[in-house]
Amino acid sequence: TMDTTGSESSTPPRPYMAGDIATVIPTNPKSVVDRILSCLPASIQNVANQPLKIVTSVMSNTQYKSCFTKWPNHATLRGLLTYCTDICNLPEREDLRALSFYCNTNHPSGMDHRKKLIALSEPSSASLYGDYILREKRNWSDVLFDFDSIQFEGTEQVNYERNGSISEQNTENIGGAEYIPLTIEHLLMILSPIMPRHFSIASSPSSCNKLEDVPGYSLRNGKFGFELDLCVAVVEGKTRYGRQYSGLCSRYLSHLRPSSEGHVRIWVRPGSFGRMPMKINNYGSFETPVMCVGAGTGIAPLRSLIREREAVWKLSEGSSEIEQAQSDILVFGCRKARSDYYYKLEWELLQNKRRLRVLTAFSQEQRHKLYVQRVLREADGGLLIAKHILENNGAIYIAGGAKMARAVKDELIECLGSVLPNGEKGAKKLLQKLQSVGKFSIEAW
Repeated sequence: TMDTTGSESSTPPRPYMAGDIATVIPTNPKSVVDRILSCLPASIQNVANQPLKIVTSVMSNTQYKSCFTKWPNHATLRGLLTYCTDICNLPEREDLRALSFYCNTNHPSGMDHRKKLIALSEPSSASLYGDYILREKRNWSDVLFDFDSIQFEGTEQVNYERNGSISEQNTENIGGAEYIPLTIEHLLMILSPIMPRHFSIASSPSSCNKLEDVPGYSLRNGKFGFELDLCVAVVEGKTRYGRQYSGLCSRYLSHLRPSSEGHVRIWVRPGSFGRMPMKINNYGSFETPVMCVGAGTGIAPLRSLIREREAVWKLSEGSSEIEQAQSDILVFGCRKARSDYYYKLEWELLQNKRRLRVLTAFSQEQRHKLYVQRVLREADGGLLIAKHILENNGAIYIAGGAKMARAVKDELIECLGSVLPNGEKGAKKLLQKLQSVGKFSIEAW
Protein backbone atom coordinates (compact mmCIF):
# COMPACT_ATOMS: atom_id res chain seq x y z
CA THR A 1 0.00 0.00 0.00
CA MET A 2 1.37 3.42 -0.98
CA ASP A 3 0.42 6.87 0.23
CA THR A 4 0.53 9.37 -2.61
CA THR A 5 0.26 13.06 -1.90
CA GLY A 6 -2.69 14.70 -3.59
CA SER A 7 -3.61 18.28 -4.27
CA GLU A 8 -5.48 20.13 -1.53
CA SER A 9 -8.92 21.10 -2.76
CA SER A 10 -12.35 21.50 -1.22
CA THR A 11 -13.89 18.89 -3.52
CA PRO A 12 -11.07 16.88 -5.07
CA PRO A 13 -11.94 14.36 -7.78
CA ARG A 14 -11.58 10.67 -7.08
CA PRO A 15 -7.88 9.76 -7.15
CA TYR A 16 -8.60 6.83 -9.44
CA MET A 17 -11.42 4.59 -10.62
CA ALA A 18 -11.87 0.86 -10.11
CA GLY A 19 -9.90 -0.99 -12.77
CA ASP A 20 -7.43 1.85 -13.41
CA ILE A 21 -3.73 1.24 -14.04
CA ALA A 22 -0.76 2.53 -12.04
CA THR A 23 2.33 3.29 -14.11
CA VAL A 24 5.63 3.09 -12.24
CA ILE A 25 9.16 4.09 -13.24
CA PRO A 26 11.59 2.15 -11.02
CA THR A 27 15.00 3.19 -9.75
CA ASN A 28 18.16 1.17 -10.29
CA PRO A 29 19.70 -0.36 -7.14
CA LYS A 30 22.71 1.50 -5.75
CA SER A 31 24.78 -1.71 -5.89
CA VAL A 32 24.26 -2.01 -9.64
CA VAL A 33 25.03 1.68 -10.22
CA ASP A 34 28.25 1.42 -8.19
CA ARG A 35 29.27 -1.71 -10.07
CA ILE A 36 28.75 -0.27 -13.53
CA LEU A 37 30.65 2.89 -12.55
CA SER A 38 33.55 0.74 -11.38
CA CYS A 39 33.63 -0.92 -14.80
CA LEU A 40 33.87 2.36 -16.73
CA PRO A 41 37.13 4.16 -17.62
CA ALA A 42 38.70 6.16 -14.80
CA SER A 43 38.19 9.39 -16.72
CA ILE A 44 34.42 8.78 -16.50
CA GLN A 45 34.47 7.57 -12.89
CA ASN A 46 36.22 10.78 -11.82
CA VAL A 47 33.34 12.96 -13.00
CA ALA A 48 30.46 10.65 -12.02
CA ASN A 49 29.20 13.09 -9.38
CA GLN A 50 29.89 16.32 -11.26
CA PRO A 51 27.03 18.26 -12.90
CA LEU A 52 26.83 17.72 -16.64
CA LYS A 53 25.10 19.70 -19.33
CA ILE A 54 23.64 17.35 -21.96
CA VAL A 55 22.78 18.74 -25.37
CA THR A 56 21.72 16.74 -28.42
CA SER A 57 23.44 18.33 -31.41
CA VAL A 58 21.32 16.58 -34.08
CA MET A 59 19.08 19.04 -35.92
CA SER A 60 15.42 18.65 -34.95
CA ASN A 61 14.28 18.46 -38.58
CA THR A 62 16.47 15.50 -39.56
CA GLN A 63 15.45 11.86 -39.82
CA TYR A 64 17.76 10.99 -36.90
CA LYS A 65 15.91 13.13 -34.34
CA SER A 66 13.99 10.17 -32.86
CA CYS A 67 17.14 8.02 -32.65
CA PHE A 68 18.47 9.82 -29.58
CA THR A 69 17.05 9.59 -26.09
CA LYS A 70 15.95 12.87 -24.55
CA TRP A 71 17.99 12.74 -21.35
CA PRO A 72 17.65 15.52 -18.76
CA ASN A 73 19.59 18.60 -19.80
CA HIS A 74 21.27 18.92 -16.40
CA ALA A 75 22.26 15.89 -14.33
CA THR A 76 25.16 13.92 -12.95
CA LEU A 77 26.21 10.64 -14.47
CA ARG A 78 25.38 8.87 -11.22
CA GLY A 79 21.92 10.40 -11.30
CA LEU A 80 21.39 9.30 -14.89
CA LEU A 81 22.51 5.76 -14.12
CA THR A 82 20.26 5.65 -11.05
CA TYR A 83 17.04 7.18 -12.33
CA CYS A 84 17.11 7.22 -16.13
CA THR A 85 19.19 4.50 -17.84
CA ASP A 86 18.06 0.89 -18.03
CA ILE A 87 21.36 -0.65 -16.90
CA CYS A 88 19.58 -3.67 -15.40
CA ASN A 89 18.26 -4.61 -18.81
CA LEU A 90 19.87 -7.29 -20.99
CA PRO A 91 21.91 -5.72 -23.82
CA GLU A 92 20.68 -6.41 -27.35
CA ARG A 93 22.94 -7.86 -30.04
CA GLU A 94 23.42 -4.47 -31.67
CA ASP A 95 24.47 -3.08 -28.27
CA LEU A 96 27.25 -5.64 -28.06
CA ARG A 97 28.46 -4.73 -31.54
CA ALA A 98 28.50 -1.05 -30.55
CA LEU A 99 30.56 -1.90 -27.45
CA SER A 100 33.11 -3.78 -29.55
CA PHE A 101 34.50 -0.48 -30.92
CA TYR A 102 35.42 0.62 -27.39
CA CYS A 103 37.63 -2.40 -26.65
CA ASN A 104 41.11 -0.93 -26.19
CA THR A 105 43.55 -2.91 -28.31
CA ASN A 106 46.36 -1.83 -25.99
CA HIS A 107 44.81 -4.15 -23.43
CA PRO A 108 46.23 -7.73 -23.52
CA SER A 109 42.75 -9.10 -24.30
CA GLY A 110 41.48 -6.13 -26.29
CA MET A 111 41.39 -7.78 -29.72
CA ASP A 112 39.91 -10.99 -28.31
CA HIS A 113 37.20 -9.01 -26.54
CA ARG A 114 36.36 -7.16 -29.72
CA LYS A 115 36.09 -10.38 -31.73
CA LYS A 116 33.91 -12.00 -29.07
CA LEU A 117 31.52 -9.04 -28.91
CA ILE A 118 31.22 -9.00 -32.71
CA ALA A 119 30.59 -12.75 -32.71
CA LEU A 120 27.88 -12.36 -30.07
CA SER A 121 26.18 -9.71 -32.19
CA GLU A 122 26.01 -11.81 -35.37
CA PRO A 123 22.55 -13.18 -36.31
CA SER A 124 24.22 -16.46 -37.19
CA SER A 125 25.39 -16.76 -33.57
CA ALA A 126 21.98 -16.49 -31.96
CA SER A 127 22.63 -19.54 -29.77
CA LEU A 128 25.87 -17.98 -28.50
CA TYR A 129 24.04 -14.77 -27.59
CA GLY A 130 21.27 -16.81 -25.96
CA ASP A 131 23.73 -18.75 -23.79
CA TYR A 132 25.74 -15.73 -22.71
CA ILE A 133 23.08 -13.02 -22.33
CA LEU A 134 19.57 -14.46 -22.21
CA ARG A 135 19.97 -17.66 -20.23
CA GLU A 136 22.48 -16.20 -17.77
CA LYS A 137 20.60 -12.88 -17.44
CA ARG A 138 23.70 -10.71 -17.94
CA ASN A 139 22.97 -7.01 -17.69
CA TRP A 140 25.12 -4.04 -18.68
CA SER A 141 27.35 -4.14 -15.61
CA ASP A 142 28.00 -7.86 -16.13
CA VAL A 143 29.06 -7.32 -19.75
CA LEU A 144 31.31 -4.37 -18.91
CA PHE A 145 32.87 -6.39 -16.09
CA ASP A 146 33.62 -9.33 -18.39
CA PHE A 147 35.02 -7.14 -21.17
CA ASP A 148 37.31 -4.98 -19.06
CA SER A 149 39.35 -3.82 -22.05
CA ILE A 150 36.58 -1.22 -22.51
CA GLN A 151 37.58 0.24 -19.14
CA PHE A 152 41.28 0.21 -19.99
CA GLU A 153 42.58 3.58 -21.20
CA GLY A 154 45.49 3.88 -23.61
CA THR A 155 48.05 6.62 -23.91
CA GLU A 156 45.49 9.34 -24.61
CA GLN A 157 43.11 10.23 -21.78
CA VAL A 158 39.59 11.51 -22.22
CA ASN A 159 39.34 15.19 -21.23
CA TYR A 160 36.40 17.05 -19.73
CA GLU A 161 36.03 20.79 -19.56
CA ARG A 162 35.92 22.52 -16.22
CA ASN A 163 32.31 23.61 -16.63
CA GLY A 164 31.20 19.98 -16.78
CA SER A 165 30.46 19.81 -20.51
CA ILE A 166 31.97 17.01 -22.55
CA SER A 167 34.76 17.82 -24.98
CA GLU A 168 34.85 16.27 -28.43
CA GLN A 169 36.99 13.12 -28.82
CA ASN A 170 38.81 11.80 -31.85
CA THR A 171 38.94 8.23 -33.06
CA GLU A 172 42.32 6.55 -32.58
CA ASN A 173 43.94 3.83 -34.67
CA ILE A 174 45.87 1.61 -32.31
CA GLY A 175 47.56 -1.64 -33.22
CA GLY A 176 46.09 -1.58 -36.71
CA ALA A 177 42.50 -1.59 -35.42
CA GLU A 178 40.13 1.34 -34.98
CA TYR A 179 39.65 2.17 -31.30
CA ILE A 180 37.23 4.69 -29.85
CA PRO A 181 37.72 5.76 -26.22
CA LEU A 182 34.45 5.36 -24.33
CA THR A 183 33.05 8.73 -23.26
CA ILE A 184 29.92 9.78 -21.43
CA GLU A 185 28.23 10.96 -24.60
CA HIS A 186 28.95 7.63 -26.29
CA LEU A 187 27.68 5.74 -23.25
CA LEU A 188 24.41 7.70 -23.26
CA MET A 189 23.97 7.01 -26.97
CA ILE A 190 24.18 3.26 -26.34
CA LEU A 191 22.12 2.96 -23.16
CA SER A 192 18.33 2.85 -23.30
CA PRO A 193 16.01 4.71 -20.91
CA ILE A 194 14.10 2.94 -18.17
CA MET A 195 10.67 2.12 -19.54
CA PRO A 196 7.55 2.58 -17.39
CA ARG A 197 5.93 -0.54 -15.93
CA HIS A 198 2.15 -0.83 -15.84
CA PHE A 199 0.24 -2.50 -13.00
CA SER A 200 -3.51 -2.86 -12.62
CA ILE A 201 -4.61 -1.29 -9.34
CA ALA A 202 -5.94 -3.94 -6.95
CA SER A 203 -7.81 -1.62 -4.58
CA SER A 204 -11.03 0.35 -4.79
CA PRO A 205 -11.23 4.09 -4.10
CA SER A 206 -14.65 3.70 -2.46
CA SER A 207 -13.48 1.01 -0.05
CA CYS A 208 -10.26 2.73 1.10
CA ASN A 209 -10.02 4.72 4.32
CA LYS A 210 -11.37 8.17 3.61
CA LEU A 211 -11.83 11.59 5.06
CA GLU A 212 -15.34 12.75 5.83
CA ASP A 213 -17.18 13.62 2.59
CA VAL A 214 -13.99 13.04 0.59
CA PRO A 215 -14.21 9.51 -0.86
CA GLY A 216 -10.93 7.86 -1.79
CA TYR A 217 -8.65 10.18 0.21
CA SER A 218 -7.06 9.88 3.63
CA LEU A 219 -4.93 11.83 6.07
CA ARG A 220 -1.74 10.15 7.28
CA ASN A 221 0.99 11.77 9.35
CA GLY A 222 -0.46 15.17 8.53
CA LYS A 223 -0.33 14.54 4.77
CA PHE A 224 -3.40 14.55 2.56
CA GLY A 225 -3.27 11.81 -0.07
CA PHE A 226 -4.69 8.48 -1.15
CA GLU A 227 -3.78 4.83 -0.98
CA LEU A 228 -3.67 2.20 -3.66
CA ASP A 229 -2.80 -1.50 -3.69
CA LEU A 230 -0.73 -3.31 -6.30
CA CYS A 231 -0.43 -7.06 -6.75
CA VAL A 232 3.10 -7.65 -8.04
CA ALA A 233 4.89 -10.97 -8.48
CA VAL A 234 8.54 -10.54 -7.49
CA VAL A 235 10.79 -11.81 -10.29
CA GLU A 236 13.90 -13.48 -8.90
CA GLY A 237 15.82 -16.71 -9.22
CA LYS A 238 19.04 -18.40 -10.25
CA THR A 239 20.35 -19.21 -13.70
CA ARG A 240 21.67 -22.58 -14.75
CA TYR A 241 25.16 -21.65 -13.52
CA GLY A 242 23.94 -20.19 -10.22
CA ARG A 243 23.84 -16.50 -11.13
CA GLN A 244 21.29 -14.54 -9.06
CA TYR A 245 18.86 -12.36 -11.00
CA SER A 246 15.80 -10.26 -10.20
CA GLY A 247 13.31 -8.05 -11.98
CA LEU A 248 14.08 -4.34 -11.75
CA CYS A 249 10.63 -2.99 -10.93
CA SER A 250 9.36 -5.87 -8.79
CA ARG A 251 12.53 -5.74 -6.70
CA TYR A 252 12.27 -1.96 -6.43
CA LEU A 253 8.66 -2.13 -5.22
CA SER A 254 9.31 -5.01 -2.82
CA HIS A 255 12.08 -3.03 -1.10
CA LEU A 256 9.94 0.05 -0.47
CA ARG A 257 8.95 0.64 3.14
CA PRO A 258 6.21 2.92 4.58
CA SER A 259 8.86 5.07 6.25
CA SER A 260 11.03 5.31 3.12
CA GLU A 261 12.20 8.81 2.32
CA GLY A 262 11.95 10.03 -1.22
CA HIS A 263 9.21 9.63 -3.80
CA VAL A 264 7.86 6.91 -6.04
CA ARG A 265 7.53 7.95 -9.68
CA ILE A 266 3.98 6.80 -10.28
CA TRP A 267 0.88 8.03 -12.05
CA VAL A 268 -2.57 6.64 -12.80
CA ARG A 269 -4.23 6.12 -16.15
CA PRO A 270 -7.57 4.57 -17.18
CA GLY A 271 -7.80 0.80 -17.50
CA SER A 272 -10.02 -1.47 -19.58
CA PHE A 273 -12.86 -1.93 -17.10
CA GLY A 274 -14.05 1.64 -16.65
CA ARG A 275 -17.66 1.02 -17.72
CA MET A 276 -18.64 -1.77 -15.34
CA PRO A 277 -22.42 -1.58 -14.63
CA MET A 278 -23.05 -0.43 -11.05
CA LYS A 279 -26.82 0.23 -10.94
CA ILE A 280 -28.65 -1.23 -7.92
CA ASN A 281 -32.29 -2.29 -8.23
CA ASN A 282 -35.14 -1.75 -5.77
CA TYR A 283 -34.33 -5.03 -4.03
CA GLY A 284 -30.87 -3.89 -2.98
CA SER A 285 -28.97 -5.97 -5.53
CA PHE A 286 -27.04 -5.04 -8.65
CA GLU A 287 -29.09 -5.18 -11.81
CA THR A 288 -26.21 -6.69 -13.75
CA PRO A 289 -24.27 -9.63 -12.27
CA VAL A 290 -20.56 -9.74 -13.04
CA MET A 291 -18.28 -12.66 -13.83
CA CYS A 292 -14.55 -12.02 -13.32
CA VAL A 293 -12.04 -14.45 -14.83
CA GLY A 294 -8.36 -14.10 -14.00
CA ALA A 295 -5.13 -15.95 -13.36
CA GLY A 296 -2.09 -15.07 -11.25
CA THR A 297 -1.58 -11.36 -10.73
CA GLY A 298 -4.41 -10.80 -13.19
CA ILE A 299 -6.57 -10.91 -10.07
CA ALA A 300 -5.55 -7.29 -9.34
CA PRO A 301 -8.07 -5.39 -11.51
CA LEU A 302 -10.75 -7.96 -10.74
CA ARG A 303 -10.27 -7.41 -7.00
CA SER A 304 -10.64 -3.69 -7.65
CA LEU A 305 -13.96 -4.26 -9.43
CA ILE A 306 -15.32 -6.63 -6.79
CA ARG A 307 -14.32 -4.38 -3.88
CA GLU A 308 -15.82 -1.35 -5.64
CA ARG A 309 -19.12 -3.15 -6.10
CA GLU A 310 -19.13 -4.16 -2.45
CA ALA A 311 -18.38 -0.61 -1.32
CA VAL A 312 -21.06 0.89 -3.58
CA TRP A 313 -23.58 -1.66 -2.38
CA LYS A 314 -22.87 -0.91 1.29
CA LEU A 315 -23.13 2.85 0.69
CA SER A 316 -26.35 2.64 -1.31
CA GLU A 317 -29.62 3.67 0.32
CA GLY A 318 -31.32 0.52 -0.90
CA SER A 319 -28.96 -1.88 0.86
CA SER A 320 -30.22 -3.25 4.16
CA GLU A 321 -28.27 -4.51 7.13
CA ILE A 322 -29.14 -8.06 6.06
CA GLU A 323 -26.59 -9.48 3.62
CA GLN A 324 -28.18 -9.84 0.18
CA ALA A 325 -27.20 -12.83 -1.94
CA GLN A 326 -25.36 -11.67 -5.05
CA SER A 327 -24.85 -13.60 -8.29
CA ASP A 328 -21.34 -12.26 -8.99
CA ILE A 329 -18.81 -14.94 -9.93
CA LEU A 330 -15.03 -15.09 -9.64
CA VAL A 331 -13.09 -17.70 -11.61
CA PHE A 332 -9.46 -17.65 -10.50
CA GLY A 333 -6.52 -19.78 -11.58
CA CYS A 334 -2.97 -20.15 -10.35
CA ARG A 335 -0.32 -22.84 -9.97
CA LYS A 336 -0.67 -23.75 -6.30
CA ALA A 337 -3.23 -22.75 -3.71
CA ARG A 338 -0.71 -22.51 -0.87
CA SER A 339 1.62 -20.06 -2.64
CA ASP A 340 -0.33 -18.32 -5.42
CA TYR A 341 -3.92 -17.99 -4.22
CA TYR A 342 -3.93 -14.22 -3.84
CA TYR A 343 -6.50 -12.64 -1.49
CA LYS A 344 -7.83 -16.06 -0.52
CA LEU A 345 -9.29 -14.91 2.80
CA GLU A 346 -11.20 -12.08 1.12
CA TRP A 347 -12.81 -14.44 -1.38
CA GLU A 348 -13.72 -16.95 1.33
CA LEU A 349 -15.32 -14.21 3.44
CA LEU A 350 -17.44 -12.97 0.53
CA GLN A 351 -18.36 -16.50 -0.40
CA ASN A 352 -19.48 -17.29 3.14
CA LYS A 353 -21.68 -14.19 3.05
CA ARG A 354 -23.14 -15.33 -0.29
CA ARG A 355 -21.85 -12.16 -1.88
CA LEU A 356 -19.61 -13.98 -4.36
CA ARG A 357 -19.37 -17.40 -5.96
CA VAL A 358 -15.76 -18.53 -6.31
CA LEU A 359 -14.48 -21.16 -8.75
CA THR A 360 -10.78 -22.06 -8.69
CA ALA A 361 -8.30 -23.81 -10.94
CA PHE A 362 -4.94 -24.80 -9.41
CA SER A 363 -2.97 -26.07 -12.38
CA GLN A 364 -0.22 -27.96 -10.55
CA GLU A 365 -2.20 -29.67 -7.82
CA GLN A 366 -3.40 -32.66 -9.81
CA ARG A 367 -1.96 -35.05 -12.36
CA HIS A 368 -3.54 -33.32 -15.34
CA LYS A 369 -3.28 -29.54 -15.36
CA LEU A 370 -6.48 -27.64 -14.70
CA TYR A 371 -7.00 -24.17 -16.15
CA VAL A 372 -9.72 -21.55 -15.80
CA GLN A 373 -11.16 -22.21 -19.27
CA ARG A 374 -11.85 -25.82 -18.33
CA VAL A 375 -13.53 -24.77 -15.09
CA LEU A 376 -15.74 -22.40 -17.08
CA ARG A 377 -16.57 -25.12 -19.59
CA GLU A 378 -17.57 -27.73 -16.99
CA ALA A 379 -19.28 -25.58 -14.31
CA ASP A 380 -23.03 -26.12 -13.86
CA GLY A 381 -23.02 -28.98 -16.30
CA GLY A 382 -21.52 -26.80 -19.02
CA LEU A 383 -24.27 -24.17 -18.75
CA LEU A 384 -22.60 -21.54 -16.55
CA ILE A 385 -21.56 -19.22 -19.39
CA ALA A 386 -24.90 -19.38 -21.18
CA LYS A 387 -26.87 -18.84 -17.96
CA HIS A 388 -24.74 -15.91 -16.86
CA ILE A 389 -24.75 -14.03 -20.16
CA LEU A 390 -28.05 -15.02 -21.79
CA GLU A 391 -30.38 -15.65 -18.85
CA ASN A 392 -28.98 -13.27 -16.24
CA ASN A 393 -27.89 -10.58 -18.71
CA GLY A 394 -24.49 -10.59 -16.98
CA ALA A 395 -21.17 -8.88 -17.73
CA ILE A 396 -17.83 -10.64 -17.97
CA TYR A 397 -14.30 -9.32 -17.45
CA ILE A 398 -11.06 -11.19 -18.12
CA ALA A 399 -7.59 -10.28 -16.85
CA GLY A 400 -4.22 -12.03 -17.00
CA GLY A 401 -1.80 -13.43 -19.54
CA ALA A 402 -2.60 -13.09 -23.24
CA LYS A 403 -2.63 -16.86 -23.79
CA MET A 404 -5.12 -17.42 -20.98
CA ALA A 405 -7.31 -14.54 -22.15
CA ARG A 406 -7.49 -15.94 -25.69
CA ALA A 407 -8.37 -19.40 -24.38
CA VAL A 408 -11.17 -18.01 -22.19
CA LYS A 409 -12.58 -15.93 -25.03
CA ASP A 410 -12.53 -18.97 -27.32
CA GLU A 411 -14.38 -20.91 -24.61
CA LEU A 412 -17.02 -18.18 -24.40
CA ILE A 413 -17.53 -18.24 -28.15
CA GLU A 414 -17.76 -22.03 -28.25
CA CYS A 415 -20.21 -22.27 -25.33
CA LEU A 416 -22.43 -19.44 -26.57
CA GLY A 417 -22.25 -20.74 -30.12
CA SER A 418 -23.64 -24.09 -29.02
CA VAL A 419 -26.91 -22.47 -27.85
CA LEU A 420 -27.32 -19.49 -30.18
CA PRO A 421 -29.13 -19.91 -33.50
CA ASN A 422 -26.26 -18.46 -35.56
CA GLY A 423 -23.60 -20.53 -33.82
CA GLU A 424 -20.15 -19.08 -33.21
CA LYS A 425 -20.80 -16.24 -35.63
CA GLY A 426 -23.68 -15.12 -33.46
CA ALA A 427 -21.55 -15.57 -30.34
CA LYS A 428 -18.89 -13.24 -31.70
CA LYS A 429 -21.49 -10.61 -32.55
CA LEU A 430 -22.96 -10.90 -29.07
CA LEU A 431 -19.56 -10.36 -27.43
CA GLN A 432 -18.96 -7.34 -29.67
CA LYS A 433 -22.31 -5.91 -28.59
CA LEU A 434 -21.51 -6.52 -24.92
CA GLN A 435 -18.11 -4.89 -25.39
CA SER A 436 -19.69 -1.79 -26.95
CA VAL A 437 -21.80 -1.22 -23.81
CA GLY A 438 -18.99 -2.01 -21.35
CA LYS A 439 -20.23 -5.45 -20.31
CA PHE A 440 -17.34 -7.42 -21.83
CA SER A 441 -13.70 -6.46 -21.66
CA ILE A 442 -10.25 -8.08 -21.63
CA GLU A 443 -7.07 -6.76 -20.03
CA ALA A 444 -4.19 -9.02 -21.06
CA TRP A 445 -0.41 -8.78 -21.18
